[in-house]
Amino acid sequence: MLFLPRLFGRHRQIADLLRDTGGSTTMLDFVLVTPLFVFFMFVVFQFAILAKNHLFTHYAAYMAARSARVYLCPQFPISAGAFLDAQFGVKVCDDGAAAAKADAAARLALIPAAPYKALRCNSGCQAPEAVLKNIPEASGGSKRWGAIRRQARYMFDRQNVMVSVERAQMATYAAIAKRSPHVPVKASVEVRFLLLDYAGWVMADGKRKDGRYYTISRAEVTLL
Repeated sequence: MLFLPRLFGRHRQIADLLRDTGGSTTMLDFVLVTPLFVFFMFVVFQFAILAKNHLFTHYAAYMAARSARVYLCPQFPISAGAFLDAQFGVKVCDDGAAAAKADAAARLALIPAAPYKALRCNSGCQAPEAVLKNIPEASGGSKRWGAIRRQARYMFDRQNVMVSVERAQMATYAAIAKRSPHVPVKASVEVRFLLLDYAGWVMADGKRKDGRYYTISRAEVTLL
Protein backbone atom coordinates (compact mmCIF):
# COMPACT_ATOMS: atom_id res chain seq x y z
CA MET A 1 0.00 0.00 0.00
CA LEU A 2 2.91 2.30 0.65
CA PHE A 3 4.04 1.97 -2.98
CA LEU A 4 0.71 3.02 -4.49
CA PRO A 5 1.21 6.83 -4.10
CA ARG A 6 4.60 6.52 -5.75
CA LEU A 7 3.19 4.51 -8.63
CA PHE A 8 0.35 6.94 -9.14
CA GLY A 9 2.77 9.89 -8.97
CA ARG A 10 5.05 8.35 -11.61
CA HIS A 11 2.04 7.58 -13.77
CA ARG A 12 0.96 11.23 -13.63
CA GLN A 13 4.48 12.33 -14.64
CA ILE A 14 4.45 10.03 -17.64
CA ALA A 15 0.98 11.26 -18.64
CA ASP A 16 2.13 14.88 -18.37
CA LEU A 17 5.11 14.16 -20.61
CA LEU A 18 2.87 12.51 -23.20
CA ARG A 19 0.51 15.48 -23.20
CA ASP A 20 3.37 17.96 -23.60
CA THR A 21 3.68 18.53 -27.38
CA GLY A 22 5.72 21.73 -27.22
CA GLY A 23 9.03 19.99 -27.89
CA SER A 24 7.72 17.92 -30.78
CA THR A 25 6.19 21.01 -32.41
CA THR A 26 9.51 22.85 -32.20
CA MET A 27 11.36 19.90 -33.71
CA LEU A 28 8.80 19.60 -36.51
CA ASP A 29 9.20 23.31 -37.32
CA PHE A 30 12.97 22.88 -37.40
CA VAL A 31 12.76 19.90 -39.75
CA LEU A 32 10.42 21.72 -42.12
CA VAL A 33 12.18 25.10 -42.16
CA THR A 34 15.84 24.05 -42.26
CA PRO A 35 15.86 22.53 -45.79
CA LEU A 36 14.09 25.59 -47.19
CA PHE A 37 16.52 27.91 -45.44
CA VAL A 38 19.55 25.99 -46.71
CA PHE A 39 18.15 25.95 -50.25
CA PHE A 40 17.50 29.69 -50.10
CA MET A 41 21.08 30.32 -48.96
CA PHE A 42 22.44 28.24 -51.87
CA VAL A 43 20.31 30.30 -54.28
CA VAL A 44 21.68 33.54 -52.81
CA PHE A 45 25.26 32.26 -53.14
CA GLN A 46 24.55 31.20 -56.71
CA PHE A 47 23.23 34.65 -57.64
CA ALA A 48 26.37 36.24 -56.18
CA ILE A 49 28.59 33.87 -58.18
CA LEU A 50 26.63 34.57 -61.37
CA ALA A 51 27.03 38.31 -60.88
CA LYS A 52 30.78 37.86 -60.48
CA ASN A 53 30.97 35.64 -63.55
CA HIS A 54 29.03 38.16 -65.64
CA LEU A 55 31.60 40.80 -64.76
CA PHE A 56 34.34 38.45 -65.96
CA THR A 57 32.44 37.93 -69.22
CA HIS A 58 32.33 41.67 -69.87
CA TYR A 59 36.01 41.96 -69.02
CA ALA A 60 36.82 39.12 -71.44
CA ALA A 61 34.87 40.84 -74.21
CA TYR A 62 36.78 44.05 -73.54
CA MET A 63 40.12 42.22 -73.68
CA ALA A 64 39.11 40.52 -76.94
CA ALA A 65 38.18 43.84 -78.55
CA ARG A 66 41.34 45.46 -77.29
CA SER A 67 43.53 42.67 -78.64
CA ALA A 68 41.79 42.57 -82.03
CA ARG A 69 42.07 46.33 -82.36
CA VAL A 70 45.86 46.06 -82.43
CA TYR A 71 45.90 43.62 -85.36
CA LEU A 72 42.98 44.69 -87.54
CA CYS A 73 43.85 46.75 -90.60
CA PRO A 74 41.84 49.86 -91.53
CA GLN A 75 39.36 49.30 -94.34
CA PHE A 76 39.66 52.55 -96.27
CA PRO A 77 41.72 54.45 -97.19
CA ILE A 78 44.80 52.25 -97.26
CA SER A 79 47.03 52.89 -94.28
CA ALA A 80 50.80 53.16 -94.20
CA GLY A 81 50.96 49.82 -92.40
CA ALA A 82 48.84 48.08 -95.02
CA PHE A 83 50.95 49.66 -97.80
CA LEU A 84 54.19 48.43 -96.24
CA ASP A 85 52.65 45.01 -95.76
CA ALA A 86 51.56 44.80 -99.39
CA GLN A 87 54.76 46.19 -100.92
CA PHE A 88 57.57 44.95 -98.69
CA GLY A 89 56.03 42.17 -96.60
CA VAL A 90 56.37 44.13 -93.36
CA LYS A 91 53.66 42.91 -90.98
CA VAL A 92 52.17 45.95 -89.27
CA CYS A 93 48.57 44.73 -89.14
CA ASP A 94 47.14 41.27 -89.71
CA ASP A 95 43.41 40.61 -90.09
CA GLY A 96 44.00 36.87 -90.01
CA ALA A 97 45.73 36.96 -86.63
CA ALA A 98 43.21 39.34 -85.04
CA ALA A 99 40.57 36.66 -84.36
CA ALA A 100 43.09 34.22 -82.84
CA LYS A 101 44.67 36.87 -80.63
CA ALA A 102 41.28 38.07 -79.45
CA ASP A 103 40.18 34.52 -78.69
CA ALA A 104 43.27 33.83 -76.58
CA ALA A 105 42.97 37.16 -74.75
CA ALA A 106 39.34 36.49 -73.81
CA ARG A 107 40.05 32.97 -72.56
CA LEU A 108 43.00 34.12 -70.47
CA ALA A 109 40.84 36.83 -68.89
CA LEU A 110 38.24 34.20 -67.91
CA ILE A 111 40.63 31.83 -66.10
CA PRO A 112 39.94 33.22 -62.58
CA ALA A 113 36.21 32.46 -63.05
CA ALA A 114 36.75 28.83 -64.07
CA PRO A 115 36.08 25.88 -61.73
CA TYR A 116 39.04 24.37 -59.87
CA LYS A 117 37.97 20.76 -60.43
CA ALA A 118 39.52 18.62 -63.15
CA LEU A 119 36.77 18.31 -65.76
CA ARG A 120 36.78 16.52 -69.07
CA CYS A 121 37.93 18.69 -71.96
CA ASN A 122 36.55 18.01 -75.42
CA SER A 123 38.61 20.10 -77.86
CA GLY A 124 41.18 22.88 -77.99
CA CYS A 125 42.28 22.43 -74.39
CA GLN A 126 45.94 23.40 -74.82
CA ALA A 127 46.47 26.68 -73.00
CA PRO A 128 49.69 28.65 -73.65
CA GLU A 129 52.02 27.33 -70.95
CA ALA A 130 54.44 30.25 -71.20
CA VAL A 131 51.67 32.74 -70.48
CA LEU A 132 50.15 30.63 -67.71
CA LYS A 133 53.46 30.40 -65.84
CA ASN A 134 53.57 34.17 -65.61
CA ILE A 135 50.29 34.24 -63.67
CA PRO A 136 51.49 32.50 -60.47
CA GLU A 137 54.86 34.22 -60.71
CA ALA A 138 53.26 37.66 -60.89
CA SER A 139 50.65 36.96 -58.20
CA GLY A 140 52.89 34.97 -55.87
CA GLY A 141 50.61 31.95 -56.02
CA SER A 142 53.06 29.32 -57.22
CA LYS A 143 51.39 26.72 -54.99
CA ARG A 144 48.19 27.08 -57.05
CA TRP A 145 49.86 26.10 -60.32
CA GLY A 146 47.84 22.87 -60.58
CA ALA A 147 44.54 24.68 -60.01
CA ILE A 148 45.45 27.38 -62.55
CA ARG A 149 46.17 24.72 -65.18
CA ARG A 150 42.81 23.04 -64.55
CA GLN A 151 41.03 26.38 -64.79
CA ALA A 152 42.84 27.19 -68.03
CA ARG A 153 41.88 23.83 -69.54
CA TYR A 154 38.23 24.57 -68.82
CA MET A 155 38.30 28.03 -70.41
CA PHE A 156 40.29 26.86 -73.44
CA ASP A 157 37.72 24.16 -74.13
CA ARG A 158 35.97 25.34 -77.28
CA GLN A 159 32.52 24.27 -76.12
CA ASN A 160 32.77 26.42 -72.97
CA VAL A 161 33.84 29.74 -74.53
CA MET A 162 32.96 31.29 -77.89
CA VAL A 163 34.57 34.53 -79.04
CA SER A 164 33.84 36.57 -82.17
CA VAL A 165 35.34 39.88 -83.27
CA GLU A 166 34.54 42.13 -86.19
CA ARG A 167 34.87 45.71 -87.27
CA ALA A 168 32.17 47.92 -85.83
CA GLN A 169 29.53 49.29 -88.17
CA MET A 170 31.12 52.73 -88.14
CA ALA A 171 34.59 51.42 -89.02
CA THR A 172 34.41 52.60 -92.65
CA TYR A 173 33.10 56.02 -91.67
CA ALA A 174 35.79 56.38 -89.01
CA ALA A 175 38.49 55.48 -91.55
CA ILE A 176 37.21 57.97 -94.14
CA ALA A 177 36.61 60.79 -91.66
CA LYS A 178 39.82 59.97 -89.77
CA ARG A 179 38.01 60.45 -86.49
CA SER A 180 40.33 58.03 -84.72
CA PRO A 181 43.68 56.43 -85.53
CA HIS A 182 42.29 53.10 -84.31
CA VAL A 183 39.90 50.66 -85.96
CA PRO A 184 36.48 50.49 -84.23
CA VAL A 185 36.00 46.88 -83.08
CA LYS A 186 33.06 44.90 -81.73
CA ALA A 187 33.74 41.77 -79.68
CA SER A 188 31.18 39.22 -78.43
CA VAL A 189 31.87 36.56 -75.80
CA GLU A 190 29.66 33.67 -74.70
CA VAL A 191 30.70 31.54 -71.71
CA ARG A 192 29.30 28.44 -70.03
CA PHE A 193 29.65 28.70 -66.25
CA LEU A 194 29.00 25.70 -64.02
CA LEU A 195 26.35 26.01 -61.31
CA LEU A 196 26.22 24.74 -57.74
CA ASP A 197 25.22 21.12 -57.38
CA TYR A 198 22.35 21.69 -54.95
CA ALA A 199 20.57 24.77 -56.31
CA GLY A 200 22.00 25.35 -59.77
CA TRP A 201 19.23 23.51 -61.60
CA VAL A 202 16.85 26.36 -60.75
CA MET A 203 18.60 28.78 -63.15
CA ALA A 204 20.29 26.34 -65.54
CA ASP A 205 20.45 26.92 -69.29
CA GLY A 206 21.61 23.38 -70.04
CA LYS A 207 23.16 20.20 -68.74
CA ARG A 208 26.54 18.69 -69.55
CA LYS A 209 27.13 15.05 -70.37
CA ASP A 210 28.67 14.54 -66.93
CA GLY A 211 25.38 15.62 -65.31
CA ARG A 212 26.44 19.10 -64.19
CA TYR A 213 24.26 22.11 -64.91
CA TYR A 214 25.53 25.30 -66.51
CA THR A 215 24.35 28.78 -67.33
CA ILE A 216 25.35 30.92 -70.31
CA SER A 217 26.70 34.43 -69.85
CA ARG A 218 26.96 36.78 -72.84
CA ALA A 219 28.64 40.14 -73.28
CA GLU A 220 29.35 42.50 -76.14
CA VAL A 221 31.83 45.38 -76.14
CA THR A 222 32.48 47.96 -78.85
CA LEU A 223 35.66 50.03 -78.86
CA LEU A 224 35.45 53.14 -81.04
